[in-house]
Formats: sequence, structure tokens, C-alpha cells
Amino acid sequence: MDFKIISELFLEDGSKRVKILISGEELIFLGFILESLEGWCNYTTVKKNRPFLQLDIPPDFIGDVENLLGFLRKWQI
Repeated sequence: MDFKIISELFLEDGSKRVKILISGEELIFLGFILESLEGWCNYTTVKKNRPFLQLDIPPDFIGDVENLLGFLRKWQI
């Protein structure tokens, strides 16, 4: 998948917020993948019709989601 992490921030509760720049078609595929991993993170588009996705990752799943994103970067759709 072709995406770029544009910001990472730790929130007061220990969660990590990640903003991703991703094309529209791949955003849909990534949304399907994240939806299937219920509880690993919450995700939303930052602004409607813009190619940005925001993930809020609970402390228990930060490493798992980072591994997933690393794998998906290497994956060609």
C-alpha cells in the first residue's frame, strides 16, 4: 500500500494518534482491514473528501498496529 505517516502523537491517556496520507482507493481497503481488527484502533477521515486517515490506538495495541502498518507498506494491492 502506498501511504505516508504524516504525524504521530501520544495522548494523555497513553493512546497514540497517527495521521496517514493515503489515496482514496487504498483508504477504502485500509478501512476494511482496520474494521476487521475490532478493538485495535479507532479510525476516521480527518476531513471528508480528503486523503487523510486518523488512527487512535490504545496503549495495549500500539506495537501490533505499528507492525501491521509496516507490513501493509510492503504489500502491493
